[in-house]
Amino acid sequence: MSYRETVYKNALEIIKNIYEESKYNPDKDLYRSFDILNSINENQFASKEWLAEKLIPHLDFEKLENIIILGSWYGLTGVILRDHIPEKVKIFNVDCDPETEKFGKQLIGKNKKYENNFYRVEDAGEYYFDRTEMFQVIINTSCEHMDQDDINLITHMKAKNSIVCFQSNNYHEVQSHINTYNSLDEFVDSLNLVRVLHKEELKAPNGNYDRYMVIGI
Repeated sequence: MSYRETVYKNALEIIKNIYEESKYNPDKDLYRSFDILNSINENQFASKEWLAEKLIPHLDFEKLENIIILGSWYGLTGVILRDHIPEKVKIFNVDCDPETEKFGKQLIGKNKKYENNFYRVEDAGEYYFDRTEMFQVIINTSCEHMDQDDINLITHMKAKNSIVCFQSNNYHEVQSHINTYNSLDEFVDSLNLVRVLHKEELKAPNGNYDRYMVIGI
């Protein structure tokens, strides 16, 4: 079963369970169903498959031990990466939403393939700042939700040869997007990296915005 089939199958089961529980629990958050669907829509798959395709060639699997994904939501990026990296490599999905761990684990099910995909419910920045030397790869696919000062602190404090892979966009209209950019080059400049390994932009499938990605050291 492909990772798409796994994710879709498990997502449908999660949504079914949420609906069933809502019949007897008036406090059940039905919005969570939409949130889960939104996390695995075509835009999300497109941006994260693009990330995996461009990031993998820059990874040294002999030295790679730990990857951190900041603001990981339900862990889709880690699921896709697992198809390309050794199972021994640990992937840490960190998100402050307390429900992301529960539903993230349900999204991957009991497949042994994902036994080294971990979930942590914490402030992503604080979790990383306490463990900067631990991670060889730092991923953030939603820099638009993070203060620029925090992003700068991550790139400043990371281990010397750690690779960052950051994405943002020019989708200024969304209220929760507190840190968007007008162009790919503006995003690159904001990161102050020692060396840029790859930079590229991708038109969202719905055409509403451009997604920017920068990989560097």
